[in-house]
Amino acid sequence: MLKQSGLLVILIGAMLTGCDSGVITFPAPEPALVRIANVTQNVPVSRVTIDSTKVVDVPRGDASQFTEVSAGRPVTFTIGSPDKVFRSNLKYTFGGGGRVILFVRGDTTSLVEFRREIQDTLLPSNTPNSVIRFTHMAETVDKAYFLEVWITGGEKLLPEEYEPGISSLNYKSIQPGTYSFEVREGRTSNVIATLQNVTIKSGQSYMLYSYDAEPPLVDRVTLKIF
Repeated sequence: MLKQSGLLVILIGAMLTGCDSGVITFPAPEPALVRIANVTQNVPVSRVTIDSTKVVDVPRGDASQFTEVSAGRPVTFTIGSPDKVFRSNLKYTFGGGGRVILFVRGDTTSLVEFRREIQDTLLPSNTPNSVIRFTHMAETVDKAYFLEVWITGGEKLLPEEYEPGISSLNYKSIQPGTYSFEVREGRTSNVIATLQNVTIKSGQSYMLYSYDAEPPLVDRVTLKIF
């Protein structure tokens, strides 16, 4: 009984010491990384401001490098151009160590917003192969509404058909080398767009994506990769 009572006194003393400090410290999560792609109809440079402190300018059709953002709390995004704000009330909460891709879509006469966030992946440095994924971001489409992704002169790269705004469910393993890719009208051999002589390096994660050519015309689609 004496030993148990002594243990109780020690525990109570520890609790009181914690209360006296008035501060409970939680470990801060590892920051997340965000990459922005500009697939708008007619915004030459998409400006994304993160938490009013970090500014990312992305030319139309391109993607930024990864930008570090806070994790574990809401992060505010403002999107527009260098001289105009189109959207200022977007908030995302990122998990620690997350790698997220955000596509900016729309045009200057209607709502410009992000499509849903896409989780990227990081491969170990000694991984012999790479992985690749596809996102269909063209919007002025008819025959190009449903797309298939192929290796030119070879096999179908990914099993699904994709409609606008949809990404492949999983990353596909691909061996290092030089490839040409094409997107076809779903369930046909009609080639909508091509991307030639892409060098795939080992241990890398790639995103292949479609978007409207400039100016946006029906089924004029550009294919790009990062």
